[in-house]
Amino acid sequence: MTLRLASALAVGLLALSLDAAQANCQDEISKLMSKDTERMLSQYNRVTRRIEREGANPSLRAEECRIAKQLEPQLANQVAALKQSRCRRDPSVSNMLADIVRGHEDDLAVLRKVTTQPDCR
Repeated sequence: MTLRLASALAVGLLALSLDAAQANCQDEISKLMSKDTERMLSQYNRVTRRIEREGANPSLRAEECRIAKQLEPQLANQVAALKQSRCRRDPSVSNMLADIVRGHEDDLAVLRKVTTQPDCR
């Protein structure tokens, strides 16, 4: 009886510690996701949608270039921090973290392409 109670208590504590670890990882990822970077990424996406709808006039291209130049280093730092996170080893959040990193790496590739264009120097 005591052995069963000890085993049940151990399993319960293990489940609680796993839930706490998952919550800690979600908090850590949330802290690594800069609100400023996410806001600028949304702004960049709005500008690119306008370019697609209205065409690339000089003022929209200048705005796209300005945002891309500011956003590129911030996004690169955020991706690096997410890759270094200890949470990438946590199976409960590792897939989500990998998806976030992959999406931001794709965004970063687009930003680098924009900032290397001749009219964006």
